[in-house]
Amino acid sequence: MRNSFVNAVNKNPKTLSNLLKEWEKRIVKFNNIMIQVDKTNFTTCSNQELLKLYHIWYNAYLQEYGIAIGFQDAFSMTEGDFIRPKLEKIIKDKGYSEKLSEFYLALVSPVTESFIAREYHDLIKIALKQKQKKDISKYLQKHIKKYHWLHNNYAQDICLGEDFFRQQLQELEQKDLKKELQRVENEFKELKQKKKDVLKLLKLNKEEKNLIDITETFAYMQDERKKYVLIATHYQNKFIEEFGPRLGLSKKHMEYTYIYELEKLLQQKSIDTSIFEERKNYCMVVHTLKGYEVISGKLAQDIHEQLFEKKLNAVTEVKGVIACKGKVTGPVKIVQKIHDLINVKQGDILLASMTRPEMAIAMKKAAAIVTDEGGITSHAAVISRELRIPCIIGTKIATKVFKDGDIVEVDAEKGVVKKIK
Repeated sequence: MRNSFVNAVNKNPKTLSNLLKEWEKRIVKFNNIMIQVDKTNFTTCSNQELLKLYHIWYNAYLQEYGIAIGFQDAFSMTEGDFIRPKLEKIIKDKGYSEKLSEFYLALVSPVTESFIAREYHDLIKIALKQKQKKDISKYLQKHIKKYHWLHNNYAQDICLGEDFFRQQLQELEQKDLKKELQRVENEFKELKQKKKDVLKLLKLNKEEKNLIDITETFAYMQDERKKYVLIATHYQNKFIEEFGPRLGLSKKHMEYTYIYELEKLLQQKSIDTSIFEERKNYCMVVHTLKGYEVISGKLAQDIHEQLFEKKLNAVTEVKGVIACKGKVTGPVKIVQKIHDLINVKQGDILLASMTRPEMAIAMKKAAAIVTDEGGITSHAAVISRELRIPCIIGTKIATKVFKDGDIVEVDAEKGVVKKIK
């Protein structure tokens, strides 16, 4: 899939821009449907009307989310055996072997701010208005409307309100705001200029430039895709909270229902909730061309253990892909769930299967970031570059090898994480 897409772009460069345009059309459609949902009074809807609206919303979400995920993940998640060797060979062949890591990271750096960086950028501007004794009420309300979903994840709708953002503004007051704004704006300009300078030195041919264009476009799309996942969680929660009482199910049980089950559930006079309790422990959904199947309980647990559980007691070192250079030593803090975030202290080494936007506060405290998953356009890769802290991604097993409190050395010059004690 990855190779076929790259070949298609090489044959017709408009392939990439056409994909981007189609995706942006789907985003417009999805945004319009979310506006429609916001305007709908759920309490006046019949079960069938509500279910129809839910399916309209859900299908628009899938259309936005799914248009390029196969291409993007195939491109990003196979960095080690595809784009990295290709770009490193180009750098070496052009006579810049001593700048290999520096040039490579410059080439794969995004050219657009992540949504996390944009929110911080916007908040600094509000803080500056507040410092100038201006009434920030309308600016703050606009900010809340724009970013209330920032700490959501795939399962939870954590609707951030005025108290949260006022606390953030209060913390910003401790900084020289003009310098902070300048730093944020200059850092991104410097990254873009560095990339421009490297591209000028390397004098890439058409196909080589296409690789860079694909990387930039996919990095932007992946970050926006994640943003819409978090926004979608908010709307998913709205439907869950409305369907729950109609079905006589608790919110927790509703979280373990599947959209395609709802029509049947709505027709039942009483619902056996034991299946939802079973799904809480272990469950997975398998989709094929013939349909889907929800597998739960012991069978799901057995499949999970066979596929993912490995005994790694003797392993003390892991390798991954360098996302941001540097070398630090510190104590491990593993973050798998949202309540783990409060345990991260300044100078910790944050380990996660993959990072998510709600981890941003913890990531800012971390001395380095290490993930099991992810590619060059992953959340961890993008944010670590913005924070300028060492980051190694795609280790596959770091969260299984190390435990909280282990002292590790993160060598993001070589892509190695090693237990010290």
